[in-house]
Amino acid sequence: NTYYIMMRISLIFTFILLAASVSSEKILGERTRTNFPKPWKISSVVDDNKALNFILALKQHNLDSLTSTFWAVSTPGSPSYRDFKTIEQILAIVSPPQEDIDTVYEWLKKEGIREWAIKNMGDALQVRTTVSVAKKLFNTDFHYFVNQNTGRRIVRQFGTFSLPSSVSHLIDFVSGLSEFPIPRYSTKPTSPLTAVTIAPQSLQAIYKIPATEKVTGNSSIAVIEWDDQYYSPSDLTQFEQLFNIPTNVPSAAHTIGYNDPTSPQLEATLDIQYVLGVGINAVGWFWIEQDNVWLYGYATHFFSTKDVPLICSMSYGWNEEDQCESGIGQQECSQLGVNSKQYVERVNVEFQKIGLRGISLLAASGDSGANGRTDPTCTVTHLNPAFPAASPFVTAVGGTQITDASGEANLPNPPPGCSGQSCASGGTETCVSYDQSNYASGGGFSDVAVRPSYQTTAVEAYLKSGIALPPASYYNAAGRGFPDVSALGSAILINQGGLETVGGTSAACPIWAGVIALINQYVIAKTGKPLGFLNPFLYQMHDTDPTTFHDITIGDNICTEGGCASTCHGYRATKGWDPVSGLGSPVYDKIKAYVNTHFNIEE
Repeated sequence: NTYYIMMRISLIFTFILLAASVSSEKILGERTRTNFPKPWKISSVVDDNKALNFILALKQHNLDSLTSTFWAVSTPGSPSYRDFKTIEQILAIVSPPQEDIDTVYEWLKKEGIREWAIKNMGDALQVRTTVSVAKKLFNTDFHYFVNQNTGRRIVRQFGTFSLPSSVSHLIDFVSGLSEFPIPRYSTKPTSPLTAVTIAPQSLQAIYKIPATEKVTGNSSIAVIEWDDQYYSPSDLTQFEQLFNIPTNVPSAAHTIGYNDPTSPQLEATLDIQYVLGVGINAVGWFWIEQDNVWLYGYATHFFSTKDVPLICSMSYGWNEEDQCESGIGQQECSQLGVNSKQYVERVNVEFQKIGLRGISLLAASGDSGANGRTDPTCTVTHLNPAFPAASPFVTAVGGTQITDASGEANLPNPPPGCSGQSCASGGTETCVSYDQSNYASGGGFSDVAVRPSYQTTAVEAYLKSGIALPPASYYNAAGRGFPDVSALGSAILINQGGLETVGGTSAACPIWAGVIALINQYVIAKTGKPLGFLNPFLYQMHDTDPTTFHDITIGDNICTEGGCASTCHGYRATKGWDPVSGLGSPVYDKIKAYVNTHFNIEE
């Protein structure tokens, strides 16, 4: 009897240990055979020796101090305005205590990861390992997933995903093992019946940029790409020749990530040709992220890189509310153990860190109106702000058009690329319309970020203007309003094996980025520092001299890229800022004159 009693005690004790072991794990999420985005399909198990990379996002500290420092550095008139910080200074604010980092290091090394395979990024650890080790670390499995449209194969986590209790309280989330490639804002083909097309010289004429204006120093600019969006250097060179632009192709040192020049894609082609077609002679960068990351992965990679471009143009985004739903972020977020709001908040912190380094981030506002890409037929009873455009720490760019009825094609010295084209020299600029441009510009109010003080006056003036608004329950009037600015995003000429026209806010964003590259060059030459985070400067400039912007007062974003259902709601353009065109499009000569006054520059 004593033997059986001892056996029962032993079994009970073993059961308690097992239960304690199970309960000690923090389950971050679970992938089943159905909860991953189309068109991906689960395939075979991955070999244990397959290499993997991931990032551990450590819990950050002193975020209030980070935010106050960010606004002090970013706000004109502040004693600390443009007193940019180094990577080390920023990490000194937010990094966890060294003992917390050491604890996570010891866990990784105990499970078989060599110290040389761990990169300490202050508030994150980047880790290189194999499938066999990752399976033990996170108590999970890995499968291949195949894209049924393209045949492309990727490795992703499968089953439950967990962290042990010894480190789970020190780690916010794990990134890099679960994310699927994200959809981009698709470039829109332009109707052959469009009255005028837009070339780089059109932008010079319409936005008052002198033909001689170019970068002569170290003003640098990058396009940020995902989803295998490659570009062809030969297409870029031919584009520059067609439009009399000095040849400027990003060097190998300024190409971050893998670019396949034999497989150019429209989005990357458009982006690179217009950041360099407007920001003439700027130091160009092509930055493409790996398949297993989205915004958090990009932001941590960029921030931790010492030599980076001063301006970044991002033509990608997704519904802010659905960053962790089916689509681009569901698997990333389930792996991270966060919801959409938490994910957006963490990315916003990473954007603040980037801004503190003196970097200007610009993002396209979206191509499916106020309703967004996740609701093309307007079936839900709320509007869907896009992210990252809805972040208060980026400059969001909406799209405009030259109306068919008003387009003028009288460039004084049209380049060879305008032969056989009606390259615009002027006309009436309005918000893009679905009828002419096949999409509606994104815009609205964030459901996560509160309205920043730099836009209080502009947004309140809009809300009190008497303009017709969507139902009050459809949007968060206290949230960050976007876009901030706008530019032409219709009938844009690009060269990809030949000239063609495309559109989208993904065209407007690199155009504005190019304008900022020219202004940045001037500010750097005169003051020794770049502009950094743009928005407080832009809104103050508008308040002081509204003529620095072309005020877009015609149009709305009620339609989506899928059409104009009767159930759709949205916003209307009006005088001043509005959530369709922002403050408006650039008037370059006025902006440069304001810069002279603002920074006390004497010519």
